Amino acid sequence: MIQFDWSEHIQNWAYKSWRKTQGDGVKIAVLDTGVDLAHAALKRLDQPGHKINAAVPGFDPNRLSDFWSGDVMDKHRQKGHGTQCVSVLSSAPEGENLVKGITPKAEVFIIKVNTVDHKFFLVKDFLKGLEAAAKLKVEVIISSICFPEEDIEAENIPREEVERVFGLVRQSGAMLFAALPNMPQHVSWTNLAKSNYPCFWENTVNIGAISAAVFNSRRTEIDAEPGIYFLASDAKGTFCKINREYTDEQISSSYGVYIVAAVAVLYLSYHKKKEKENYQPRQSSEFLSSMSRLFRPLMSSEPWDSSQLVLYRTSALAV
Repeated sequence: MIQFDWSEHIQNWAYKSWRKTQGDGVKIAVLDTGVDLAHAALKRLDQPGHKINAAVPGFDPNRLSDFWSGDVMDKHRQKGHGTQCVSVLSSAPEGENLVKGITPKAEVFIIKVNTVDHKFFLVKDFLKGLEAAAKLKVEVIISSICFPEEDIEAENIPREEVERVFGLVRQSGAMLFAALPNMPQHVSWTNLAKSNYPCFWENTVNIGAISAAVFNSRRTEIDAEPGIYFLASDAKGTFCKINREYTDEQISSSYGVYIVAAVAVLYLSYHKKKEKENYQPRQSSEFLSSMSRLFRPLMSSEPWDSSQLVLYRTSALAV
């Protein structure tokens, strides 16, 4: 029997009143490798109009109704990237396995953005997926994928096209959460957000996850980077895996962005229920402001129990 409740791991970040909502009434778009919808713990995500493959030839975000029952089967390597990540949000107990996500009542749009051979990611497909998310009027967009900035040039994508899609996201009012690359201990963090897409957009909430070893050895360098929020931990979690299986892994940046975004979904769900007809859409800055007392500044941080997830932020200000 597998027992794992993701909501237990965010008790120190989200009020009980937030967690009780389970994300009800909030729309999320996940840009990833798809989802194994045959997995019993994720079968509730198999909804008409909520499955979009932005990487198929001819995909057009302006004709979403022609594509929103697409093939989003996750065949990424041996475990399935999107399947694992989305289980943080939406996994539900099934049979003897009692894995539970943070926001199982949220409405999730699966947007597959890796190539049809399941091996690669292209910026052009990601842009189409991001535009689709904006036009779906979701409130939270989660990207666990990022690209080196030079990939935009390599694909001959005009900067104006990138700005156009970012403009659509801004107009939609969605909060965009993006994972930073997973960085080993010996690799520099300098300009990490500025040199990766979509992290370099000023309105992106950039999330990373680092081990105790990296945190302690690179904290001065990391702290100099503006606009980064992250999890510092050696903790592990239980995730759904393709072919209806499960896996235990250490929390990476890909998982971390789903965890922090899930807290934002709880925050929105709580305020929507509380304010009802008086509810006004929130900006990511408002969410981060409300979370600020739960984040510890990096340079003033004290040692922590590395088996637990701890929220930190860099001290440098974005310019």
